[in-house]
Amino acid sequence: MVGRYHANRMLSFYAPGWCGEIRDVIFSDNGSVTVVYRVTVRGSDGEAHRESTGTVSPSDGPIGDPVAAAEEIAFCKACARFGLGLYLYHED
Repeated sequence: MVGRYHANRMLSFYAPGWCGEIRDVIFSDNGSVTVVYRVTVRGSDGEAHRESTGTVSPSDGPIGDPVAAAEEIAFCKACARFGLGLYLYHED
């Protein structure tokens, strides 16, 4: 998984002025939390955005802040949809 730190650095380098936003937070009856996150990159000819979701559940083990954990997953996946950090997913 691409770390939030690496994705943030790549966005800041390749797409200065990018922004991210939480679009939705969904609390399920089974205790899982899903966050929908959007990354927007501004260019000279307009904006492009990618959205993704991140979910954590009680079966994932003890998590201090499940919303923050789900947000990190969603953020990293949205960045990967732009192609940022895909090399970090490669396993030797």
